[in-house]
Formats: sequence, C-alpha cells, structure tokens
Amino acid sequence: MSKYWVITKEVYKKNVKSFGFAVMVLSPLLVFAFIAGLTYYFSQEEQQAPDVSIAVLTENESINQIFSNEEWGFEIEKEIGTETEAEEALLDESISGYLVAEVENGTIDAQLVYTDDMSELLPIIQEALSNYQTMVRADQLALAPEEVMALSEPVMIDEQYVNVEEGSLTQEDFSDRMIQQGGAYFVSIAIMIFIMTYAGIIAEEVASEKGTRIMEIILSSASATNHFFGKLTGVMLILLTQIAIYAVVGLGAWLYFKDAQIVQDLIGGVDVAAIFQELMGYTLIFFIVGVLMYVVLAAFFGSLATKMEDVNKAVTPIVFLALTGFYVGIFAFTAPDNMFVAVFSYIPLFTPFVMPFRIAAETVSTFGIWMSIIGTVGFAIVISFIALAFYRSNVLIYSDTNLLGTIKRSWSIMQSNKKAKKLNHSA
Repeated sequence: MSKYWVITKEVYKKNVKSFGFAVMVLSPLLVFAFIAGLTYYFSQEEQQAPDVSIAVLTENESINQIFSNEEWGFEIEKEIGTETEAEEALLDESISGYLVAEVENGTIDAQLVYTDDMSELLPIIQEALSNYQTMVRADQLALAPEEVMALSEPVMIDEQYVNVEEGSLTQEDFSDRMIQQGGAYFVSIAIMIFIMTYAGIIAEEVASEKGTRIMEIILSSASATNHFFGKLTGVMLILLTQIAIYAVVGLGAWLYFKDAQIVQDLIGGVDVAAIFQELMGYTLIFFIVGVLMYVVLAAFFGSLATKMEDVNKAVTPIVFLALTGFYVGIFAFTAPDNMFVAVFSYIPLFTPFVMPFRIAAETVSTFGIWMSIIGTVGFAIVISFIALAFYRSNVLIYSDTNLLGTIKRSWSIMQSNKKAKKLNHSA
C-alpha cells in the first residue's frame, strides 16, 4: 500500500507543480474574467452613452406635455420648430429623428422619421401616443377616468406549469426547470472538457514511462496493480484540486461582487442557492462518475502506446465516444422523450451526457435516474478491473502493430498467464 501512495504522490506533485497545470487552471479563469470585463465595459458604455435627441413637431400642447414631462430615454430638442429645420438637424446628426403629430377627430396622425439610434424607441413612442389617443376618444364619449382604466385594463393570466406523471397533474416551477437545464449544459460541457484534458494526462503518464523503458524498473519494485491505481488516483486528485480551486475562486468572486449592480441585473430573480443545490445533486454524481470512467479508459488505451508519439492515436476512440455522447445529449435537449435518447441515457458510456437533459425535461422517473446511476457506477467499477487486467498484460509489450493488434496480443498474454496460474495451483 505504501508503494501505491508513493506513486500517487509522485504523479500528483509532478503535475500540480508543472507549468502546464498552471496554464490549464488559469486559462478558463482568464477567459471568464475577460468576458466579464467586456460585459462590464459595454454596460458602462451604455449607461454613459448620450441620450438620443429628437424633435417633436406638433400644434397640440398635450402631445408636447406628454414627451416633456416623462423620462423616455431621449431628449427633446425644443429649438426646432419646422420640418425643414428637423431635416437639416437630422442631416447634421445633431438629432436622431423627429416626430410630426396632429390630432383630428379623436385620431392621432403621426409620422416618425428616424435613424438606427431610435429603432428601439419606436414602441415606446407608439405606446405613448396610443394611450393619449385613448384618452382623447374617452373624453369625446364623456367617459370617466375610472371607466377608461377599466377599458384599458390588461388581461391577467395565472400561469401554472404542470407535469403529467403517473396519471396525475403536478404543478412545477418553470424556473426550477431552467435551473436543471442549465445544470445539464454545465455537466455536459464540463465532462467534455475534463475528459479531453485528463484523458491526455493519464495516457501520457503511462506512455512516457513505457516509451523510455523505465517501466521494467518500476514494476520490479511495485506491482502493476499499485502502479495502475496509483496513476489513476493521482490524476483524479489533480482533477479534484482544479475543481477545488475553481470553487474557492468562484465563492470569493461571488461574495465580493454579489451586491454589484451589474451582477444584480444579470441574475435578476434567479435563486443562486437553488442553482447550487441542483448542481450538487444528480448532476455532480454524473460528472464525477463520467470523468472517472473515461480516465480509466484513457489509462488502458495509454498502456497500448509504445511511445509518446502514439498517445494521440491511442486515445482517439475515447474522444469519439465522448463526442458521440455530447451530441446525443444536445439532441436530448430538443427531444428528451425520444426513444433514441431514452436508450442512450441507459448506456453507461453516454449516460453522464444524456441523463441530465432527461432529468431537466422531467421525462424520467426517480427510479430510472437511480437505475442509471447504479448502472454507470457498476460499469465504471467493472471497466476499471478489466482495464487493470489488460494493463498487467500489455504494460510491458513493445509492439509496432496497430491498436487492435496490440489488444489481441494482450488478450493472448492474459489467457496464457491464467493457464500458467492454473497449472501452478494444480501442481
């Protein structure tokens, strides 16, 4: 056991102290900080941008009062009194548009000439004029203000999102579903990134020692089992270290910036605690088991490579498997009740990518979720021991044959070793 921990410690220390680990950890943080900085910069630019100026040309004093007394997000250029002056100001870009409006027989005849700067203000101006026209017509009909308010009162719709489950309707919170969908996206992308990163690390760890022929010396003092699980544990501890760093940085950033106006505008009424709770539930289980499963496969395929140049070719099957699961998961978001998606959600290699989307869409029962978790965990354990069995056989094989040829040779050696053990026991 002490040799196992020596190997684990050596793998962990070597990688954590490397420049590559620092780059791997800092790159996402720098990208996120860059995006956050751009968001803050543009939000400040928008707040500090000068107000749009328009000219209001009308003989109706009430219309003038409407746009003079309210905060509309634009300024009224009061010095302009004619359309000719307004056109000249528009050509000089001193205003962004002008409004010509008159009232005849209870109807407002309005014309708005504007540039792109005012494209977002058109609905606001139209709503203001429509409300005034309603008041003019109500006055002609001698309606009281209360009656006008009753006529213009909008319809209130009580929204209830329900889920059909086991022959009954259960009310669901739509925001919870959005949180679950966000968690599913987070898990799928995170699993893909970590698989691509740590599959390469574990494969290189095995292939580098095998390529330099130092493996014979290592296995003379430590068993292949201790070496295999030591490497695996070391890499998983590196992964957990990276996650812990992100958790600490994220928590610190949240505590520091949570009261900032831009953060409050972004999160709105989102319950951050609920998001964290969702991510710490089923999605976290699928994340850990999914990455562990593919790292085990990477260790196995890495042992098939005889030199560092062959590592990329060795881990290619893992990349294709992960990409397949990722794209099926994206398809599951649009069609979570599809039979194809349901089948893939119970295939262990694809479960971590697909099942979170089915959970978010609530197309799977709690029993189905736990069945997939147990199946995935069981598959990860089984594949670990299968990988270990092959690892013992091929870790000292130096062959220039292709991947399938190396696997066949490993299988033959493994069968020969079993026969030899049986003969020894019988003797």
